[in-house]
Amino acid sequence: MSAPRRLVPPRSQRGFTLAEMLVALTGAGLLIGLLIGLLGSQSAFHLRNEDAIQASQITRVLSDGLGAEIRAAGPDDLLLATPDAVSIRVDVLRAIVCGTGNGSVDLFVYDSIAANPQSGWRGTATSGPYEATWTYADGFTPVFGVSAAAETACRAAGADRANRMSTRWFRRATGWSGSLAPMPVPGSFARVYGRLTYAIHRPDSGSTVSIRRNGQEFVSPLEPGAAFEYRLSNGATQARVATGDLSRVREVRLAGTATGRNGRAAGRRVVYAMSLRN
Repeated sequence: MSAPRRLVPPRSQRGFTLAEMLVALTGAGLLIGLLIGLLGSQSAFHLRNEDAIQASQITRVLSDGLGAEIRAAGPDDLLLATPDAVSIRVDVLRAIVCGTGNGSVDLFVYDSIAANPQSGWRGTATSGPYEATWTYADGFTPVFGVSAAAETACRAAGADRANRMSTRWFRRATGWSGSLAPMPVPGSFARVYGRLTYAIHRPDSGSTVSIRRNGQEFVSPLEPGAAFEYRLSNGATQARVATGDLSRVREVRLAGTATGRNGRAAGRRVVYAMSLRN
């Protein structure tokens, strides 16, 4: 009687051997590692690209916002010039003097700035009909009121010949003579202005800084070395200008490096030279 034959299943029906399982697991591990590396590389690329875009946006905002407002100011409009802050007078209202009498001034308001600085500080300035200089009274604002009498006086003096402006553009300002003397003559210009401050905020902890506009965050983040500097009429550049020398400033500069919030891309260096209005 012959020995029983051992049945061997076909190869397609066999299970994996230990060696085959180890090879499969190793291959799967390598594949997963490659996928993780690829995903990590794509994520890092995305973060770098996001930082580069943000840095570019910061430079554009600085140019369109801070740059435009600083360039609109004249040397006499500077109130503060330090490495960390620059303050300027910014017009809220512009008017022509139509007439004066009994301490009041009749005005034709030809420009009212809607986007005025968010500050309670105000001041008033006047300039003669044929003068380029201004007399300033910081912290003083006359009491303004829409006035039909001012409208009559201004129209009689030739204001708004096309009769396009409503009564609200004609104001009577009282309480003028006590704070801003002498009284302006007809044909003079008048300005009511606010104080606008751009300040570099350096937190106690953190590796970046921000720029604030009248206390509200304007742009961020920048690297810690950001600072203002000032070119004077003699060509010298100073980091700080004394109050008595502010009228000598001809250019405000902001030097800094805009970066992204992710810290992955190289910062974008910016040096803005903003010439003051003559």
